[in-house]
Amino acid sequence: MAKKNSVFDLSGISIIACDCLQAIICIFIDLFFVSKILHLEGISVASKITSIGLFYVVYYLVLGCSYLVSGYALRKINKSLFVSLGSIVLTCVVLMVYLLQDNLYTFVPLIAFVYGIGFSFFSGGYNSLTQETISSKHQVKFFAVKKIMFQAVYIAFPITLGVIADIDFSYVTYIMFGIGALLIVFSFLIKPKKSFNQSFNLPKFFKYMKENKETTKPLWLVYVQTFFRGASYDCFTTLITILVISTLGQDNSKLGMFQSIFTACSLVTMFFYLKFYRKKRAPYFILPTIILVSCTIIAILAATTFETVVLFYAVYVILNVILMSISDSRRAGVVRVLSLHSHILESNAFNEFFLAVGRILGSLLLVFAGLFDGLVGQNSSLFLKIALGIVCLLYCGYGISTIVLEKALIKQDERFRQEHLAENIERTEE
Repeated sequence: MAKKNSVFDLSGISIIACDCLQAIICIFIDLFFVSKILHLEGISVASKITSIGLFYVVYYLVLGCSYLVSGYALRKINKSLFVSLGSIVLTCVVLMVYLLQDNLYTFVPLIAFVYGIGFSFFSGGYNSLTQETISSKHQVKFFAVKKIMFQAVYIAFPITLGVIADIDFSYVTYIMFGIGALLIVFSFLIKPKKSFNQSFNLPKFFKYMKENKETTKPLWLVYVQTFFRGASYDCFTTLITILVISTLGQDNSKLGMFQSIFTACSLVTMFFYLKFYRKKRAPYFILPTIILVSCTIIAILAATTFETVVLFYAVYVILNVILMSISDSRRAGVVRVLSLHSHILESNAFNEFFLAVGRILGSLLLVFAGLFDGLVGQNSSLFLKIALGIVCLLYCGYGISTIVLEKALIKQDERFRQEHLAENIERTEE
């Protein structure tokens, strides 16, 4: 039986379960929605890419704005209820994709709007519950294990859902309804170990951060890191899907199998990270990742072939989990490390704002790439490649900002130890 103070008690397990279950729904929406758009007949590739970019612009805009508003309600309403409502709406998005299918192109903005509302409810409640439940002491270990489980989902379900979708797409819908029901159950099993008297006054919190720049520097760096993450990671995911489908032109099961193979390899990376990662070793983990990803991008820009796309996908999926694990743990932990427990909701709102700005920037690159490629020629991919190059630079910013954040946390640790040492000396002298 787990000890009461164990990070992997029922609440901890339920947090991981919710993350994995929502990932299954998002795999369906992000992977197969994009796939269906790209496989529509009678529409140019440039128009399809523009449509996909528009989908994510609307989705991220709604997501960012909704979180700024929902923060006021999260302060008073059971956060598990938000997770459950979000789960229901996300399941409805799956139903919309199933019912519309050949008419998806026409209803892209509507689907994006509903998707944004659903995920804002889910992530708002989920992130707050996680930060209230997992102590800063266990952040690295917990989020590493959570990421391993998350990756395991991405091994099993892309290929599984792909095979089922090719057999009968309606079966996937039934599975999604079951996933939504499980999400609701697990959301109510999360019980924060400690309740904080949380506020939600964004102007006041922003003023506090400005007046205490030195103390809150790590939190500012978290927001900068979050911006670069949004501008690069999510856009990369979409670009990968477009490149894979454009290069391979294959069905859903083969697309799912492609993602599953490299995700399985990423588990080795996660075990290595869990065993050896320390803040002072951040450059040794992060620099090889951004260098190798950049090299594969250059290879694709030089020659977009099956081999270069596979190489890019392999390097990115296998190594990017390190950056994701670090940023997930810092987003959840820094606000508590700084003893700003009562400002978790405000910090989450700022995180979502910077994440949304970055995501919208990345999505606009897709929109413009589709529009300009459409003007150049029906089968042109020139501007799509330019967008890929820009996203690569933003990804480098993601890695560098993560290294800077880890160094700032090291300095803060040293300052904390020095202050406590001075306090002990003073007590001894008295």
